[in-house]
Amino acid sequence: MNKLQKYLLSILGLQIILILIVFLLQRPVVASNNLIFPDLKAETVTAINISDATGKLVSLEKQGEQWVLPLQDDFPVNMETIQQLVEKLTSIRDNRLVTRSEASHDRLKISNENFERKVEITINGNKEIIYFGSSPATSNIHFRLNGKPEVYLTNALTSAQISTSIASWVDTVIYQISSSAVKKIEISNNAGDFIFAPDAESVWSAQPLEEGYQFDQSKWSSLLSGFTTLRFVEPVSKSEKSEYGLDTPQAVMDIEYSTDTGPSISGKLVIGSPDGSGNYYAAWSESNYIYLVPSYNAERFVNLTTDDYSTQVASEESDNE
Repeated sequence: MNKLQKYLLSILGLQIILILIVFLLQRPVVASNNLIFPDLKAETVTAINISDATGKLVSLEKQGEQWVLPLQDDFPVNMETIQQLVEKLTSIRDNRLVTRSEASHDRLKISNENFERKVEITINGNKEIIYFGSSPATSNIHFRLNGKPEVYLTNALTSAQISTSIASWVDTVIYQISSSAVKKIEISNNAGDFIFAPDAESVWSAQPLEEGYQFDQSKWSSLLSGFTTLRFVEPVSKSEKSEYGLDTPQAVMDIEYSTDTGPSISGKLVIGSPDGSGNYYAAWSESNYIYLVPSYNAERFVNLTTDDYSTQVASEESDNE
């Protein structure tokens, strides 16, 4: 073999290598069809932590047969929502591979520092971490297992179904009293003391009333709904702290109401200090917990004045005009 033949053979070899490289680079990304969590079952899960990149966190823990919020003094969690989440996580498969490039993680909001959701789930005592990122289409979301570069798509769940809002995982009702069962409501705040009561015909009246004003049943109907039903943003604790302001409340409501099963009940709602994030601390006598309630609910009590339930009586001059 002369030099020319060797030279041509070398060129041919390089061409074959280049063709192979191009072929490998242009191959479509192929995925398998395996379950991400093959051992995941409702009975094998003992803890779930859900967080976002801002640091917001919901911690869920199984204690016996009940799921609770351990960071909120073991407030009970809605079992149905946990079961639904586990079912959705169980169905996730690796059959829609998007990329193996770590350089894409930040853009897809699925890196260790930049993500939509981070779910830490304890299965049979072992902690697994899965990141959820951007949604390129309705009902589709990127996800990635911790420590692995592969990014997949799934339609098994959405980021809204792995919420970092505590309200998504619990029953948010503090109390709900039928307005027809209420016998008396007394509210005290910085503006004074207010008393509301129905007569035998269920017609309400109020004290005090300013001179020249009358009780407005229409205004009262809206207030009564707000006074007899209250929901929380999140439970805080069973233990009181001075920062909650419950010793020097912004408002107090005493409400007397009847029940179907026994004698009348006297409940007390105490509205404490604002938390600086648009909520107020509150305590209800029939519950062991202290809560955060939305300001628009709390301020019905805190800012109550006679103007909220009365209207000016029309004068004779106004009638003649």
